[in-house]
Amino acid sequence: MMAKHKLRVAYVGLSLPAYFAERLDYRKRSIDGLQKLAEAWDFVFVPVETIVASEADALQVANWLKDQHIDFLLIQNTSISIGDQLLPLVDVAPRIGLWSLPDPSLEGEVQLHSLVALNEHASILKRYLRHRDIPFKWFYDHADSEMFMRRFSITVRALTAVKNMENARVGWIGGVSPGFHNMLVDPRRLNERLGLRVGEHEMAELVRRAEAQQPAAVAAIAKAMRSAAVSVTVSSDVAFERVTRVYLALKEMTEEHGYDALAVQCWSKIQELYRIVPCMAYSWLGSEDGIAVSCEGDLQGAISMYLLNVLNGSSQSSTLLDMAALDPRTRSMMMFHCGVTPRHFANDDGIKWVDHVMLGRHSGDAPYGVAGDLIFAPQEDTTITYLGDDGSSVLVLRASIIEHELKGFDGTRGWFDRFELNKAVIEPWDLINTLTVRGHEHHFAVGIGDITDELMEFAAWKKLRLVERVPYADYLQLDGVNV
Repeated sequence: MMAKHKLRVAYVGLSLPAYFAERLDYRKRSIDGLQKLAEAWDFVFVPVETIVASEADALQVANWLKDQHIDFLLIQNTSISIGDQLLPLVDVAPRIGLWSLPDPSLEGEVQLHSLVALNEHASILKRYLRHRDIPFKWFYDHADSEMFMRRFSITVRALTAVKNMENARVGWIGGVSPGFHNMLVDPRRLNERLGLRVGEHEMAELVRRAEAQQPAAVAAIAKAMRSAAVSVTVSSDVAFERVTRVYLALKEMTEEHGYDALAVQCWSKIQELYRIVPCMAYSWLGSEDGIAVSCEGDLQGAISMYLLNVLNGSSQSSTLLDMAALDPRTRSMMMFHCGVTPRHFANDDGIKWVDHVMLGRHSGDAPYGVAGDLIFAPQEDTTITYLGDDGSSVLVLRASIIEHELKGFDGTRGWFDRFELNKAVIEPWDLINTLTVRGHEHHFAVGIGDITDELMEFAAWKKLRLVERVPYADYLQLDGVNV
């Protein structure tokens, strides 16, 4: 999704007169290179074009930059500089980059000595200013080099996600589904740790809004939904119309309150009030509007989906799944949910609109519509995450989606293998053991593409704890005792 809030990046180049920064014109080269990257990567660039060769220069620049609302300050040692030039700049932005340039020649006179200054300034931040706990990332080489662009692009995406998360609004409708005590969370703690705000609504409000939708708009959307499916086998046309109304009501609430994501209870209150399952509405919001909607009222799930959406910049949303079954023979995992995954995840068989496969089953109650049914298309890379523990920890997984001879459970599902946890390969039983011993909340936000580098950096800037591997063992493993 397009980020609402653009990252503001400032640049300042430090140097000393005895060196060759000005003669080589490296400051201008850096500014020109960063300006091109700002246009390509959609961040706001605020350059300092003046020479900063003394503490007095640094103080003057710092005072100007403090009025520019900078999110990230790149402090380049265009040549070697001293700590007195660094100190006035550390209060300009909440996050800092230290940037070193290569010397143009590796023999004869020292021309830059920039790498020495990188070491010195990092040491000042870590040691002399240890009480400030200032986060920083280092960079090396010119702005058009492969190494700099690779490292800096990750930072731009990660900090764009940080800024948007800190300004996000999430709608929480109906609370958590019955019995899911593991997903209960205090929105105030999420606000403290991540910066986002949560708006709470009763399920009855959603139903009232659904009933108030105009028939012509409902009919138009229902027609589009039916046309997008390869088949519709819903037992009740009334249910199809009502779920379409729920889609329009959720979109209305998102626009009215400025929500970036939604966590909506999907059972059991809405069945009592409206006799539907809203899966199709959540799926359609994800595929057509790029809005993350978590089911079962999972607030942290919605936030995790939103994070993936901002990081990958896609116009279509990630999804929320369970780890449902392991195939020991192929060492692959079926990830599944009842019918909420957006249709862009589907293989060539497309999506079907069906009655929910479980709700109402064996109870004598009529089937509930409308849910989706699809099998995921193969993907070389997916990213799987979850912001858990009241927003204090993050799961970082990469996996592939494969074709499998078994279709899997009815619903929206796919087979995943080649898992990596925190950038390292992890075997299925080690993964299951890790999630179980750590008490993972049981949902997983899944997005297409590998953005695990960005997730790792997001976690570092926000000081989130990574979910660490617990290798499988046959003896009892207790988190915090023998783990």
